[in-house]
Amino acid sequence: MEEKILTAEVAETEKTEEITSLDGVLQLALEVGVGILASGGSVSRVETAVDRICRAYGAEEVNAAAFPSMIIASARTKEGREYSYMKRVYSTSQNLALLEKYNQLSRDICTNKYPPAEGLKKCYDVTHNKPRNKWITIVGSALVAGIYSIFFGGTVADVLPAFLVAFVMAGLNEVLSTRSLNAYATTFILSLVGGILSVALCKLLCICGLTVHGSRVIIGTIMILVPGLLTTNAVRDMFSGDLMSGTFQLLNGILITLVIAAGYAVAVLILSPIADFVEPAVRTGWQHYVYFLTSGTLGAAAVCLFFNMKIKRVGWATLASLVTLGLYAGVALGFPESEVFMPIFIATLFAGVLSEFFARFIKTPATVILVPSIIAFVPGSSLYYTVQALVNGENATASSWGGTCLLTWLALAVGICVATIVFRIIAPVKLKFNRFNKVIGPHVSKFKRKNKRKNKDN
Repeated sequence: MEEKILTAEVAETEKTEEITSLDGVLQLALEVGVGILASGGSVSRVETAVDRICRAYGAEEVNAAAFPSMIIASARTKEGREYSYMKRVYSTSQNLALLEKYNQLSRDICTNKYPPAEGLKKCYDVTHNKPRNKWITIVGSALVAGIYSIFFGGTVADVLPAFLVAFVMAGLNEVLSTRSLNAYATTFILSLVGGILSVALCKLLCICGLTVHGSRVIIGTIMILVPGLLTTNAVRDMFSGDLMSGTFQLLNGILITLVIAAGYAVAVLILSPIADFVEPAVRTGWQHYVYFLTSGTLGAAAVCLFFNMKIKRVGWATLASLVTLGLYAGVALGFPESEVFMPIFIATLFAGVLSEFFARFIKTPATVILVPSIIAFVPGSSLYYTVQALVNGENATASSWGGTCLLTWLALAVGICVATIVFRIIAPVKLKFNRFNKVIGPHVSKFKRKNKRKNKDN
């Protein structure tokens, strides 16, 4: 009788430990999910990480739902006990290095099955041991603006004002990030300041005798505000079946784009008496392609710094950008100059598939490679010309440039979607091939060894 009581107590203790362990595991999984989401990861990646971590520790059923500002998850044990938690995400950033660390941590947790307390400590270490270098982000932002002012048709002289204005904007963004402002207010302030500084500085440099092109300077500074990473994640999430989260993020991206346009429009209206910009000469022939490929590739490298990417990934992202831009330049030759959709769609499709392959090869999220490789296609120039036409009251021109801007976003979205479809078709075939190798491989090796012995005997 005493043995039965003792056995029952042991069983109850083990059951309690299992429940307590799953309770802690769910909290750990949510902490990892928050880290991925807050550093710029997609909703689908968050849900996958939470699900895998809980199942790795023996959860029978896991339900995870992630949104841009919240994660809700529940896990059930084999005995039927269920736990659920909710975590709010109050701020997000574009920190691809931190995203990669959290992505790797989620894999390590599944493999090593750390105790929940140890896993939470590792989460804390990932966030706080090597924090983001703000100065690298600020300088990266300035380089992005300077290089893309050349990419969109400017001259070397336009790099200086674009660099200086973007440097101030990035520093101001760091200050505003410590205040309780939403993303729209912050973006409007940055757009307004960027527009005013661009117009004023370009006018000052022209007075001093230096020929600069204010339109290209503004386009360069727009490039550090346009939500390229947000839009990429939105499209991926919508295709993954997270329609609510994807739609919310896409709407968020559209609203941020409109706020950017509003900020620069107000700036140009305020300084309209001195905003008489001279358009640069159009580059043609081999000179166009040299500038296009060189500045586009360097711009991708600068974007890697802007997104705080690991140095060892910069080379891969830059290579993907160079190949994608080369493909785009070749494809664009076969279409009329007015055609926007098809060249960008084909280049984005190629970049999406290439980034998936690179991601598998170097063990990193595909977003790390994809965003720098397609950032040059973000419609910074068409957004500027839409704003300029609206300010001048040229409604027909504004409608035309606005349509170009929308077509560019659509081409990027469809290209990413189709790339995801293509790779999801390829991945199961690759998985079946790997399984085939596991079954057939030992027999092939045995046959080779037998033939080798026969040849040796002969």
